Amino acid sequence: MPDSRPSFVARLHARLQHWVDRGWSDRVVLLWGLLQGFVFPGVADLFFLPLALARPERAYRLALVATAGTLTGSVTLYWLGAGALEWLQGPVSQLVGLSSADLDAYRARLAEWGGLAIFASTMSPLSTKLTSIASGAAGVPFGVFTGALLAGRLTRTLVLAWLVRHGGAELVRRWVEPETAARRKHE
Repeated sequence: MPDSRPSFVARLHARLQHWVDRGWSDRVVLLWGLLQGFVFPGVADLFFLPLALARPERAYRLALVATAGTLTGSVTLYWLGAGALEWLQGPVSQLVGLSSADLDAYRARLAEWGGLAIFASTMSPLSTKLTSIASGAAGVPFGVFTGALLAGRLTRTLVLAWLVRHGGAELVRRWVEPETAARRKHE
């Protein structure tokens, strides 16, 4: 007798749809973006992408919410970096294994490349947290910092939202629905 329980993917997809339908998606995406931008290492799109796939008609809205969360967290780190340069060169740099020379070199690159480095950190494995702190500490103008960060985050999330709306969600639906239809057939 075949197993009538849905797979993990189908259950996860149903749970995410439930969150979106109950109005939790914006809060979850905003909170994760804020925490990821400020505290937690990890993928900024951890909740944004699956929730957008669950309800693709909300992909662009969720992209904007995710951007707002990560922008808020990163701006907070910028101001902490601007006000805590001496503290950063002491215990925090030792904790993460950075020497004073490493920090000085990083700040010099940010001062030279400014907005481009900040934009690149949103698209690459570079730590946006470290970039945000170093931008504040290096004295990158706040307007340049927020403009580059906003441009990078919006570009990333809007491209992902576009991919969800124009194919990604359909692929997930095709993957989940045959399993659901087969389960119903056996019930």
